[in-house]
Amino acid sequence: MNPSSVRIEIARDSSVFDRIKSAYPSLLEQADWINPYFSPAWLDCWWKRQSKTRLPFILLAYSEDDDLLGYWPFVERPGLLGSKGLWPFVYDEANYHFPTCTKEVVPFFVDKLNQLLGSFLFVWIPQVPAAFWDEYLSPRVEESRQLCITRDQRKSSLVIPESGQSFEDYWQSKMGSKSRKSFRYDQRALGDQGEVSFETCTEFKDVRSIMPATCQVEVESGKTLENAGLYTIRGKRAFFFELLPELAKSEQVRISMLRVDDHPIAWQLELLQRGKSYLHHLAYDENWKKYSPGKQLLHHCLERCWKEERTVDFLPAPFAYKEKYATSSEVAHELHWIKKSIRGRIARRLITWNMKVRQKMRERSPGLAAAVAREQVTRANTDS
Repeated sequence: MNPSSVRIEIARDSSVFDRIKSAYPSLLEQADWINPYFSPAWLDCWWKRQSKTRLPFILLAYSEDDDLLGYWPFVERPGLLGSKGLWPFVYDEANYHFPTCTKEVVPFFVDKLNQLLGSFLFVWIPQVPAAFWDEYLSPRVEESRQLCITRDQRKSSLVIPESGQSFEDYWQSKMGSKSRKSFRYDQRALGDQGEVSFETCTEFKDVRSIMPATCQVEVESGKTLENAGLYTIRGKRAFFFELLPELAKSEQVRISMLRVDDHPIAWQLELLQRGKSYLHHLAYDENWKKYSPGKQLLHHCLERCWKEERTVDFLPAPFAYKEKYATSSEVAHELHWIKKSIRGRIARRLITWNMKVRQKMRERSPGLAAAVAREQVTRANTDS
C-alpha cells in the first residue's frame, strides 16, 4: 500500500469509540487481524470503569476515502520520574494485544509507536501472537535504536479441525484408552444423577438471562490463590454482566452451560470471531467434581466447534489440559519498547528486576504470586 494513501491519526478522547463502532462492521469485512478483545463493546465497557484522570491513546488508520482501515487502542499511564508510558487497552483482562486492522496498515502502526518513544518513555505490548510478532514487531524492534525487553514464556494451544478427520477420531487421538473409558463412566454416572442438558446462549436476551446462573457456578467453583474465578477481582462481575450481553448483539460471544435437573454445574465463555473461538473461561461446581463436569462441557463445545470448522484458541495460559487437547501451539511474545535515554535505562533495569522477583515468587509460591498480581491489577484500575 502506498504510504500516501494511509493516514494515521491519534485520538485522545473517548468519543472515538462511537466512530469506531459505526465503522466496525465494514472494517471486519476487510480486516486481516481481528482482536476479539478490542471490539467496540469491550472498549466501551472497559473504559467506563477506568479512572477519569486517564486519557485514551488510540491509533487510527484511514484510507484516502476516509474509510477506517484499523485501530490500536492504548491508554496513557504515569511512568518513572514524571514520565509517561503507553499500556494496552483491556490490559487486565485481554489475552491478546494486537490491532484490529488490515495487514497493509500494520507497518504504519508499528512505525508510529517507534516515533512515539520520543514523547513516551515506553510502550508495553504483552501477549502478541507469533505470526504478528515475526512479521511486524520483531523486525522493526531489531532495526530500532530504542531499548527493549522481550519475553516468550507463554504459548497458545490451538485445536484446528482437520479436513477429513472426524471429531471422534480426533478425541481418541488425544485420550488414551483408560482416559476414554473413565470419561464414558463419568458421563453415565452424571446421567444417573438426573436429567443432563447442555444449554447454549448467543442472543442478547438469552445471555442476559443466563448470567445469574454463571454466578452460581463461580461461587461453588474451586477457587485458589493461584486460580481465581472470573468474578474474583473487585468489579469484575458487574463488568461482565454488562459486557457479555453487549457482545451478543453482534454475535461475538457464546455461553455454554451444563445442567443436571436444571441445576448449573459448569459453564464456558467463548469469544467468537471469524472462524475462531477464543476460550476465555471454563469453570465447574466443585461439588460435582467426581463427574468431570468441566471435561464433559469442554468435550461438548470442542465437538461443536469441530463441526463448525472453527479453530479453538485456548489462549496463552499455562494449563496442562489445554496442551493435552491441542493440535498445535504458538508462542505468545511480550514487548517493553523503551526510549533510549537515562530514564529509559533506569526503567529497563527496574522492569527486568521486577520480572525476576515475580518469577522467583511464582516458583516458590504460585498462589501468592497470583494474589499479588490480582491486587496490582485492582490498584492499576483505581489509581490515577
